[in-house]
Amino acid sequence: MTRILVSGCLGFIGSYFVKQMLTTRSDVSIVGINRLSNTRNRERLAGYKDHPNLTLHYLDFAKDDLADAFKDVDYVIHFGAKTFVDYSIRDPEPFVQSNIIGTYKMLEEARKNDIDCFVQVSTDEVYGSILEGAYKEDARPNPTNPYAATKMAADALVLAYQNCYGLKTIITRTENNYGPWQSREKVFPVFVRKALNDELLPVYGDGQHKRMWLHVEDHCKAIWHLLLKSETGIFHVAGEQELTNLELAKRILKLLNKPDSLIEFIPDHDIRPGHDRRYALDCSKLRATGWKPLWSIDKGFEHAVDWYKQNQWWFM
Repeated sequence: MTRILVSGCLGFIGSYFVKQMLTTRSDVSIVGINRLSNTRNRERLAGYKDHPNLTLHYLDFAKDDLADAFKDVDYVIHFGAKTFVDYSIRDPEPFVQSNIIGTYKMLEEARKNDIDCFVQVSTDEVYGSILEGAYKEDARPNPTNPYAATKMAADALVLAYQNCYGLKTIITRTENNYGPWQSREKVFPVFVRKALNDELLPVYGDGQHKRMWLHVEDHCKAIWHLLLKSETGIFHVAGEQELTNLELAKRILKLLNKPDSLIEFIPDHDIRPGHDRRYALDCSKLRATGWKPLWSIDKGFEHAVDWYKQNQWWFM
């Protein structure tokens, strides 16, 4: 049986990957690492806590001893990270601790245990803004906020461990993920919650900042696809479906039959200085391996909005 260690297993994307594996692969067991998180985050895996192929370790991978969790592990998928840009601008130190020191500790255990492959889950933000076209995997990183900088530093450590120690690695850089169970402070669930309550949706700046969107299921399937293909290197995981933040707000309002008058523009120069105008990833390298996204933005948004509408307890 293949044994996969998943850090951040109670997070949005990590928990989705765990559930995907446990429901589709009887030949895979999961070792999950996560801090003893709040009750809401633990709900993401509530229906799986007694699954025979799941073992949970409540650890802080940046501070605690990881040796027991790494025993007999074949693959490591490092989802765990602090991710919210606004928080990193207010206080970068926790992001340095988690995203850099934590990744170093994970890599050290992977090296000591001679695991088959280490997957680092990263972000399009390491490149900074691009006004035209899309970044390819060999583009020069140019992070513009502390979160992005710590993820770039973590990626550099992963590459160093591959080049220096021969550790087989994959780095996936993804765009904005969305779907059920996302953290409440992220823009997609914030917009849905505000719309359901007939509150104003806070759109930063002039609303013309552009982002690409990818359903979380497509991201998780891409990671497993790369492992099965025995690929190595950096891969962009993107649906390449782009919206301005204003268009995002309007789509969510339309799906909930709410008026565009619920949109409020918020000055962002103090909240998010250096707010990147546009991110865009070229994922032709990944597509060439045979992967393609299953979710269109229309069906994906409809699916996600309906889940939040039916599960409003998530916002409480």
